[in-house]
Amino acid sequence: MPPRSVETAPSPRVSTLQTRLHRFMHTVVLPQEGAINAALRLSATGPQDAVGPLLAPLRQKAQLAGLWNLFLPISPRASQGLSHWEYAPMIEAMGHIPWAAEVFNSAQPDAGNMQLLDSYGSEALKDAWLDPLLRAETRSAWAAAEPDAELHNPDSLQCHATQDGNSWRLSGQKTWVQGLLDPRTASLLVLCRTDAQAALHRQFSVLLVPLKTDGVQLGRQLQGWGTAQKALAEVSFENARVPIHHVLGQPGQGLEILQARQRIVGLHDALWCLGAAERALDLLIARMQTRRIGEQLAVHHPVWQQRIARTRTGLDTTRMLARRSAWQMDQNDSHLPPQELAMLQSLALPLAVDAVQWSILAHEADALDDSLPLAGLSAQLRLMQQLTPPIEVLHAQIAQGELLR
Repeated sequence: MPPRSVETAPSPRVSTLQTRLHRFMHTVVLPQEGAINAALRLSATGPQDAVGPLLAPLRQKAQLAGLWNLFLPISPRASQGLSHWEYAPMIEAMGHIPWAAEVFNSAQPDAGNMQLLDSYGSEALKDAWLDPLLRAETRSAWAAAEPDAELHNPDSLQCHATQDGNSWRLSGQKTWVQGLLDPRTASLLVLCRTDAQAALHRQFSVLLVPLKTDGVQLGRQLQGWGTAQKALAEVSFENARVPIHHVLGQPGQGLEILQARQRIVGLHDALWCLGAAERALDLLIARMQTRRIGEQLAVHHPVWQQRIARTRTGLDTTRMLARRSAWQMDQNDSHLPPQELAMLQSLALPLAVDAVQWSILAHEADALDDSLPLAGLSAQLRLMQQLTPPIEVLHAQIAQGELLR
């Protein structure tokens, strides 16, 4: 059943924080958009850290402004202690620029990993691995998918770890690993089977694996689509020895942790998509107001009006669903019904893909210009499409939820 009521007005403190973030985006981040887009394009064939010197002063300003680690819910290590619902419009604002979340230390996969470490990590793991991530001194990667397995069918996963004295012996292969190629990446969170004799939902654990561990081998780099800063990779483990205390939560909690991460990242990605679609729509309307089709401005042509209307309608309705989902997660200890998450993912990503593509069509060759975010948004959305369950799977989850009502 949907909630009876959803809080609609943020507290004065949160409202002030949201206003500060929007102002920071317009006055500090947006003026650097062209220069950083150009550096990102050059880094596709040049040094991977070419963008770092440009982002560093923006990160410093964001930290000084108190706009840092906003994704982390109420926690002793949170800078602001925001709820999911309070953070929702902020991640949406970051979606206006493909790389903006990195300015606020809120980019994936780190944001999802840090939430897991904060929720499931021991104090020793938090001190050694979470705190450097919160300070943006290091980055992390998430390794769950495998080349010949389906993540929604855990029984097909082959990566495994066995206890050997004070260590885990980890073996297997992971693919679609995001964040692995960043030179600052120091750790991986790895989903693996640790007890094949237990019930299926208790067979898996998540291990924190230092990247420099013997037996961790970087494999094929899955780089393309203009995703230089979001490139993926494969990684293999050959009897990699991981300290026994490097397990998140308790052994056997792996699938619970996987589902927690899918909820958090799924919500954040959907909100990011809304921001991308909003920016694309703004750019499309501005472009169509200066172009003519025959004797009339393009913005008055029925085809473009239909696209504008569909985007606005989709944005406003999907935003209401996203805010309700965030509110539900706050009320239920970050839990969200799979049906609700599937509905959100099935709406937000296609909406953003269409909005960005229509804006690209409107701008024609100018869409590739470094002063615009359209090429970067398009590349990031294509990557999201690969990492999100197919629309058919999402629709099946929605239907199954209805049949169980």
